[in-house]
Amino acid sequence: MDTLSTPAPQSPLDEKLTKLLNEKKSAREFQIRKHEDWNDNYELYRNKVKTNRLTQRQAVNIPLMKETIKTLMSRVDDAPTVDWKENSGDEMKEIIYQEMWDNNSRDEDLELKDILDKKNVFLYGLSTKKLNLHKKGVSVDILDVFDVCFDPKTKPLDIETAKFIIHQNIFRSLRDILADDRYSTKGRDELKLWLATDKGIVQSGKNKVEWEKSMERLRAMGIQDDKFPVWAGGDVIVNLTEHFTELWDTKQEKFVRHVVTYADDTIELLDQTLNEALGIDEWPFDFWSEDPETNDVYPDGVADLVRTPNKILNIWFSQQVENRTLQNFQMHWFDSTIQGYQPQQYEPGPGRMLPAPGKPGDTIMPVQINGLDETFTAIDFLTNIVERGTGATALEKGEPENGAQTLGEVQILVGKASERAKTMAKFYKGSWYRLAKKWNAIMQANASSFPKLTLRKTALSGKVFEKVVYPSDWQSEAGYEPTVASSSEQEADEIQSIQKFQAVIQQSPNNAALRNILLQRSLKLLDLSAAELKEVEDAEMLMQEQMAKQAEAETMMAAQPPAGAEAPAQEEQDPEMANLINELAA
Repeated sequence: MDTLSTPAPQSPLDEKLTKLLNEKKSAREFQIRKHEDWNDNYELYRNKVKTNRLTQRQAVNIPLMKETIKTLMSRVDDAPTVDWKENSGDEMKEIIYQEMWDNNSRDEDLELKDILDKKNVFLYGLSTKKLNLHKKGVSVDILDVFDVCFDPKTKPLDIETAKFIIHQNIFRSLRDILADDRYSTKGRDELKLWLATDKGIVQSGKNKVEWEKSMERLRAMGIQDDKFPVWAGGDVIVNLTEHFTELWDTKQEKFVRHVVTYADDTIELLDQTLNEALGIDEWPFDFWSEDPETNDVYPDGVADLVRTPNKILNIWFSQQVENRTLQNFQMHWFDSTIQGYQPQQYEPGPGRMLPAPGKPGDTIMPVQINGLDETFTAIDFLTNIVERGTGATALEKGEPENGAQTLGEVQILVGKASERAKTMAKFYKGSWYRLAKKWNAIMQANASSFPKLTLRKTALSGKVFEKVVYPSDWQSEAGYEPTVASSSEQEADEIQSIQKFQAVIQQSPNNAALRNILLQRSLKLLDLSAAELKEVEDAEMLMQEQMAKQAEAETMMAAQPPAGAEAPAQEEQDPEMANLINELAA
């Protein structure tokens, strides 16, 4: 749906809807310049190739795009952990709020959505997350890059600078919309009339095609969700747009942020202030990229760097395949001037003979087809350029480098590639921090929507504890502050801490407290069950008891006099002192 014209509303021309459609037009014009590149990146990742009669005649693809993105995903593909701190120091509220976040993360499958979030950035350069309110908490959705358009003047590092944000291509069936009481009665009635017209019927068909394309892209990104809606054959599909914008409020005499929902760019269904809808004044979105620009909200991604080399490799490989095919044909020239000798028609093919005016090799001669031996060398050269540009080196992909290399050189290469991957994590963690802050703002503003929540926590012993909490248990006037860290960073910090403990223990080898702390921190790095953890702790305790008994026995042995030695003479005790001791003892 790349039409950029502003459709005239079916209802009388409305100034507000006209303003919204003009904003949508400008946002789509700014985004549509990226669509061709995004589609090429998507097709190369899916191993889909467009053939032509000149450069690429064979439908072959070197999976450079897929292997590069999968390699980079393996470096940063760990879901972040968000830890909450209550600013007044209330530990009980802190524990409850942490469990609320953890339960919400599990319900929303944030670990799977995290994969899609990162893959969007690698494929398209940008990924957008959207928050919304629902019965159990706050939902977090990763939006299709084609479905969200931004104000062209948005600053790439601050989404709050956008004057408007448009979430389009929200496909719903007509019967669902008519049954939804959130939408105005007037809007639903106008929608029924509009969809009964010829234009409305045609638009519904286009909507279904666009919805199928959107679902295909989601599945291609690795998301296999049984919650994908399945439309019945006779369902009328409506394309909704949620338009977040600033509208002038005459009473307050200032611009107020609104969310307006309209169908097929024609019928307005809902208009609310952002505060009425979610209880906050911030946009319920956040975006991030691994290589942001200063003046373009749609930056280049890793796939944009790989796309052109991948196309060239496909052309060269296609030509190599066709060259080898022609060599296998075993075709021959023959002298067509010889009377009575006409073996076959002039058509290339396996074992065919081709006529030539003259005497090619005295009547018959093999067709010489030179090989393209340099193709694979050129492919390696171009692949190395891509690896240097993306940081996804051969070693990172699990492949050996060409030529002999020392262990030190290999470690340096791996370390450099890891450092480049860490730079992506800085932007990524910042996005999740901002998301957590907005999640907290929505939860605090809508506490009355959750009068009772049931939380479940699993202890180290494996036992599951259940607790019912109320808004008074987790609402905080002082507020909460999130801390975002990736599991790899936490593990690296813990390993570094353990190394420091080991250095200290070398100075105090007999300090039992230090030994116990080191053991507890070391066990956290291992994925042990509750039973395995108890077995290790029991074995450690038994070993410490045995060591204590052994040390006591050695002390007693050292205190005994050697064999044959006289016992030390006892000093005579003063009688008066003896009587005093006896009285104290009594």
